[in-house]
Amino acid sequence: MASENIKRKIAVIFATDVVGYSTSMEANEVQTLKNLKSCKKILEDLFLQHDGHVFNTAGDSVLAEFSSAVSAVVCASEFQKLIRERNNSVGNSQKMEFRIGINMGDVVKEDGNLYGEGVNIAARLEALSKPNGICLSKNIYELVKTKTNFSFDDLGEQKMKNTLVHAFDLNTGNNISKSRRKKTKTIKLVPIFSIFCFFLIFLIGYFLISNNRNGVIDDEKIIAVMPFINSGGDSSQDYFVDGLTEDLIIDLSKIGAFSVISRNSVFYYKGKEYSDKEVAKTLNVDFLLKGNARLRGDLIRLNIELVNSKTGSNIWAERFEEPKEEIFSLQDSLVINIVEQLSVKLTDKEEKKIINTKVPKLNAYDVYKQGLASQDRSEAREFYQKAINIDPTFGRAYGSMAISLAFDYANANRQSLTSAEKDILKNEAINYAKKAIKLNPDEAHSYFSLAFIYGNAKMIDKSKEQNEKALDLEPENLLALQMKATNQINDGFFEDGLTTFQKVRKIDPLFPIFVLQGEARAYLAFAEFEKAFNLSEEALVRNPRSTTAMLNYIVSAWKLGKKEDAKWQMEELRLNNNNLFLNKNDFVTTINSYPWHPVNKDLIISVYDEIIEDGS
Repeated sequence: MASENIKRKIAVIFATDVVGYSTSMEANEVQTLKNLKSCKKILEDLFLQHDGHVFNTAGDSVLAEFSSAVSAVVCASEFQKLIRERNNSVGNSQKMEFRIGINMGDVVKEDGNLYGEGVNIAARLEALSKPNGICLSKNIYELVKTKTNFSFDDLGEQKMKNTLVHAFDLNTGNNISKSRRKKTKTIKLVPIFSIFCFFLIFLIGYFLISNNRNGVIDDEKIIAVMPFINSGGDSSQDYFVDGLTEDLIIDLSKIGAFSVISRNSVFYYKGKEYSDKEVAKTLNVDFLLKGNARLRGDLIRLNIELVNSKTGSNIWAERFEEPKEEIFSLQDSLVINIVEQLSVKLTDKEEKKIINTKVPKLNAYDVYKQGLASQDRSEAREFYQKAINIDPTFGRAYGSMAISLAFDYANANRQSLTSAEKDILKNEAINYAKKAIKLNPDEAHSYFSLAFIYGNAKMIDKSKEQNEKALDLEPENLLALQMKATNQINDGFFEDGLTTFQKVRKIDPLFPIFVLQGEARAYLAFAEFEKAFNLSEEALVRNPRSTTAMLNYIVSAWKLGKKEDAKWQMEELRLNNNNLFLNKNDFVTTINSYPWHPVNKDLIISVYDEIIEDGS
């Protein structure tokens, strides 16, 4: 990539895709493609009228650039109007619905394509949008609110991966009534004060649960390794500095005397200003490890400090300057220093795990870290393969390759792969994972990679066996704990699953949504519907389009006598899934395809029947 071909600018980005596209493709691929072609023609004509320029298309999604925020929003509104008119004039098999997200932000232009935060946020706003809807960032809203006659719903700040975006819905006159839109805000979108209260309640609840569940040690210390700051000013080296943070998290996690907060939670703070007190409270930690790193030629300069979060005082601060090729020795030195400062005595087994006696070649490590930093799986695999080519003994690269291939295997139906192609993909992933184990038999990552592909291939017993091996090596390996908890809930060991999920919450306080979904299923099985309802409501705040969260919400609300809420959410479920759940047979078939325990499946289906009988 030549730097002279890269140009930065501020652009208005328009992102759209089809609601329920994968389901439609599975049902009737030829008709779906015809429908998409017809709808894209409408969009192309509107782009010509409003000066929109397409810069990327993939499957059902379209990304376009506008020079005017007003033009983008007017174009979006006219498109949704024309799509509604088209849907009213054709049969059910020809109908299509779209979501649209619009953002203005900094982008990078290269070879006719646009990349960067501005594009990413537009795509995430599109995902947040309702079917037939348009979701805007606040900067777009501010530009158009006085220049158009549209009305808007303020959705407040929405968490989108590692950032918060203030979002607005444009009222498009779709088939979701005004009263229902208000209810959407009440149930799914909470104001800032409520978010604050949620975190406060969560922390109090966490402490109460911690005292009542097994597996939580009261006097155990918890440490957060905050993302190291790249102080060199060269953003192209971010991946290397992030890799240093990640490796410290991995190495410190191998020590049984304390717990280490997961990468998922600490990297939420990357690039943000924060106070130590704020982080300590949110993550419930005793110590913060902070640092900044600078790469100058072949030298690494690192300033690091270990902070007592209760007193705010520095326990230890040190400056290191080493050749880049000594990165592995530097990591060992950091871990040993931290352990000494916390007065922890390593066991022989722990010391053997931590000291890097078997390290990859530096250039292979460098390329591998670029793969981990990539947001595109295909590109990441190219980096992993390059790392393997440089150093064929680099076990972790094989494991990461296996995990990446497993994700593609899990999404094979969306890619319309044949059975033979799926088998090739599965076997390739298994072979990479087994190679990782052979090269790194003492590393949890190797066994988890095999557990993950086995799990996606529905080879459940083999998956559990490999996952337990990962946890034997690293009892607080987050990925393995998440898999174990999910398996326990699906197998009907609900109490055990809740206990394991508490361990997940401890080391990943900003845990992903599936933790809430799994816990809700457990409480539904226990007929503790109030708890299930609260967890489901929280999940829907995070992702209003989550089918699992909707199903949990419907059941718990119905069982609590909140019948209108349950019926309303059932309508949302059908809209979100392109009316897949209108038919009882389709509903039962879909529910039975989930790997859930029969208790949960039977409960969901029985509530569906009761709602239908009630006249929904």
